[in-house]
Amino acid sequence: IVWAFAKAKISEPRLFDKVAEEVIQYRDLRSFEPQTLSNIVWAYATAQVSQPCLFDKVAEEVACRDLRSFDPQALSNIVWAFAKAKIFNLRLLEKVAAEVARRDLRSFYPQNLSNIVWAYATANASNPILFNRMATAILEQKHSFQAQQISNIIWAYAASGLIESPLFSAMKPQVAALLEQYNSQELANISWSYAVVNVDAPELFNASFTKNIIEKMDNFNGSNLRQLYHWHLWQKEEKFNVGLPFILQRQCYEKFTSVEPTISSFQRDVISVLQVIGLKPKEEELTQRGYSLDALVEVNGKKVGIEVDGPTHFIGRRPSGSTLLKRRQIVTVEEIPLVSIPYWEWDELGQDNGHGKKQNYLRSLLGLN
Repeated sequence: IVWAFAKAKISEPRLFDKVAEEVIQYRDLRSFEPQTLSNIVWAYATAQVSQPCLFDKVAEEVACRDLRSFDPQALSNIVWAFAKAKIFNLRLLEKVAAEVARRDLRSFYPQNLSNIVWAYATANASNPILFNRMATAILEQKHSFQAQQISNIIWAYAASGLIESPLFSAMKPQVAALLEQYNSQELANISWSYAVVNVDAPELFNASFTKNIIEKMDNFNGSNLRQLYHWHLWQKEEKFNVGLPFILQRQCYEKFTSVEPTISSFQRDVISVLQVIGLKPKEEELTQRGYSLDALVEVNGKKVGIEVDGPTHFIGRRPSGSTLLKRRQIVTVEEIPLVSIPYWEWDELGQDNGHGKKQNYLRSLLGLN
């Protein structure tokens, strides 16, 4: 029932709530077929009806099952639905990843492959083994993907920080061939993704690409404009190409610099220790091209940027695509040496009320010993 309403794009919140209440009351969901479980979570995610308890119930059941009875469509729809609903169940994701990684992926359709990598990237779920296997399957079917699927795949690998994947170079002809079919979101995702991985693509990023961006400029949201600004810096400052036209460049810059920084307790702690060791850190320093540095200090007469890298800057302990791009462009475009302070290294120093260990750590990191 709920699948049919979601498929027909008919909103009936009372119906969805009633069905969720009924499913949750079951002691367990062993009587539900794999396709039924898949259809349920797909429907709620598609209809954008929030039911965390229902998703938890389904996740518990899927995590306990032998997934050999789940076909590729069911597996891909389940992880897609959880990511779409912003419910990130690590146990479920690990179970599905292990199942997908052991299978012959030639049985997975392009939509299945696209949904899976998009879901894991959206959930910030680190799984290089899965992504490496998926890349091989994607390249074997590279001529079969539609515009949205290609955009989601390219974005998923870049966002996950898997910049060494051969996928980006191998997919350039297919990405370029569908240029006229991308919407504004897809254009922004592709632009940003190639900026992250730093793979030259003149056959894609040319006058036709810029023309498509200009034609769709009224449809870009704030996030898209920030992505395009990253791409502009990459094209103009790193590759010495034309980049964006001035009007759109200005619009992107304004969005890029409009994000209010959030200062964490971790960052405040680092700043206080920097002050203790005699440095005068400038907090949230805006660079010439619009980047915000967590701190800027002067060491031996040279300016050094400091990034206080919390958990959101990583996938597991691997830098995310956004983190990699910022680090690279601060150094290459802004020409500011940069040091990173990963949260786990700082945590390992303990409370350190006297700041002795933290002082020594920062002195070593900045070459002050």
